Amino acid sequence: MTNQRLQTLLDRAEISDVFHRYAISLDTKNWEQLRTCFTDDLTADFASLGPDLLVTGADEWVASIVSALTGMEATQHIITNHTHDIDGDTAQCTAYVHAQHVFKNDLGDSHNLLAGYYNFDMVRTPDGWKIKFYSVTITWGTGNAGLFQLAAEHLKAEAAAE
Repeated sequence: MTNQRLQTLLDRAEISDVFHRYAISLDTKNWEQLRTCFTDDLTADFASLGPDLLVTGADEWVASIVSALTGMEATQHIITNHTHDIDGDTAQCTAYVHAQHVFKNDLGDSHNLLAGYYNFDMVRTPDGWKIKFYSVTITWGTGNAGLFQLAAEHLKAEAAAE
């Protein structure tokens, strides 16, 4: 095996590890670990979920995620079918996502499932591969579309009661 082929295999594994760390960080609410997945100048384009979800800056994006997911009782993000187009210290990748969100409530279904795919622009940094840009395209969903709002309202009410 040539050194270049071996490097490509190593890069693919390291890039996929970033996707896995990203998903696990979301689901365990490990916001510090989540931040390690991104470059400082990250751009996240989640406009397919709402017009206000185009964010520049990793700290700002992590704060948006914290706000959206902290009130959820559970989430499970499954990222599969990774493709890797690696060119030196940059890569373009696509991966499927199934994102399950759970918040038990009396106003409707306790689940929301969103499915689609991510597009990632990755860069190699001194700390390893990181996400510089990514977008999500939701192709279908099921369950309670108002779940995020219900979880956020519940979280605000808890905070006000303290």
